[in-house]
Amino acid sequence: MRGADTFTESLFTMRRPDDFVPKSHPLRSFRTMANQAPVKMNRLFAEMYEADIKGGRPSIAPEKLMRAMLFQVLYSIRPMRQLMEQTQYNLLFRCYIGRSTDDAVWVPPVFT
Repeated sequence: MRGADTFTESLFTMRRPDDFVPKSHPLRSFRTMANQAPVKMNRLFAEMYEADIKGGRPSIAPEKLMRAMLFQVLYSIRPMRQLMEQTQYNLLFRCYIGRSTDDAVWVPPVFT
């Protein structure tokens, strides 16, 4: 008996992007190393991003921006628009950068 060619999309998912990346993928160890550098720079980041007394919108975590730029270098993605396009639909990119599947992708001027 032939199955029907149907597509049923679930309303909610309980899986994270990390669940889709194989445990043996080399980016897992590289991400661990990349996460150690910002820890050492935490004091510098705290000085650069001091709390705004007037309120304002919180900035994007510099650690996430750094991981996105490292990913751009690792995968030789030249234009920032292309990196954001890849991040829109590639779970490996989202997992490495630290974005969930529900998070909106940044616009390229974020990096300028």
